[in-house]
Amino acid sequence: MFLRSVPAILCCLAALLPVLGGAATAWGDEIMRLRADYWCPYNCTPGTDNPGYMVEIAARAATRLGITVEYALMPWDRTMSEVRTGSVDGAIGATSLEGDGLILSDPLGYDADCFFVTEGSDWRYQGPDSLNGVLLGAVSGYTHDEGPIDAYIAAHSGPKGAVVTSSGDEASARNVRLLLLGRIDAVLDSEAVVRTEANRVGRSALLRQVGCLKALPLHIAFSRQYKSATAMVEALKLEVAELRKSGRLAEILGRYGMVDWAK
Repeated sequence: MFLRSVPAILCCLAALLPVLGGAATAWGDEIMRLRADYWCPYNCTPGTDNPGYMVEIAARAATRLGITVEYALMPWDRTMSEVRTGSVDGAIGATSLEGDGLILSDPLGYDADCFFVTEGSDWRYQGPDSLNGVLLGAVSGYTHDEGPIDAYIAAHSGPKGAVVTSSGDEASARNVRLLLLGRIDAVLDSEAVVRTEANRVGRSALLRQVGCLKALPLHIAFSRQYKSATAMVEALKLEVAELRKSGRLAEILGRYGMVDWAK
């Protein structure tokens, strides 16, 4: 009985290894290094049962190639820089502009960046001109609309500017805290991320969404120096198709409060 159960135990352990954070030990020959700043539900805390739905999908796809995923948090600016140099293999949740020149997966979700204020504020987003007089919180290095809002943030960031930019592993969470503390007037970030963070700290009732930008597709952006990049793009495509057909994709997304981006 015991000998018959050993293969099953090993199989289960092998399935768990790809989603472990930190220095993972591969059973195969290759470890794929994925990085991003904390942007839950897309990518969450490494080494937990819910590391983010993109991390889970990537880990499942990687097993098709005998690859183990090593996922860790890293500031977004640094993530994109290191993916371009090949020090990191892939960036989770990149837009096509952020991933320009890299090897992109098919979309693994769509993100609508929205403006949030606290209850009691009468400000509403009504176009770029409505930002005048508003102290806005944003994350350094993020792409929001590939147009006028990104230009506005670039022009008004700085010590005395109208845009306060946060950086680091948990920049989005920091901006939500600043908004709740009244230190900024509004936050611009992923609607799903802001709501997830507000729910996590039990303050969702205190925030209101007051306008959104056009949703953009999100990808895993692979380094051109990563030898398995093209194979991983194909493995991700196959994995998503099978998860969707079996209904497992809806189950994974449901744990993060999300729905299938193709529906």
